[in-house]
Amino acid sequence: MIQEIPDNQPVNGESEPQHPGKSHIPEQVEVISDNISRMFNQFRESEQYEEIREKAASVKEYIKDNPIPSVLYSLGAGFLLGLLLHRKR
Repeated sequence: MIQEIPDNQPVNGESEPQHPGKSHIPEQVEVISDNISRMFNQFRESEQYEEIREKAASVKEYIKDNPIPSVLYSLGAGFLLGLLLHRKR
């Protein structure tokens, strides 16, 4: 789903935007948005995207079939990450 970025339209019938020095920002944002959208669409058409979707479906199925081990794995991973991150401080 792509959102459109509003143009830098004049306010109250003015011929210039209120901030003439910042008029280039929406154009830059639009270019960045277009690039991100194009790259995402290319990724969505790639084999890696399909592999990720298949892996995600298999993980969901595993969690549905094995809820208790899934919760225990998550708790263990969270505990280990907490230990690792706590030691770095």
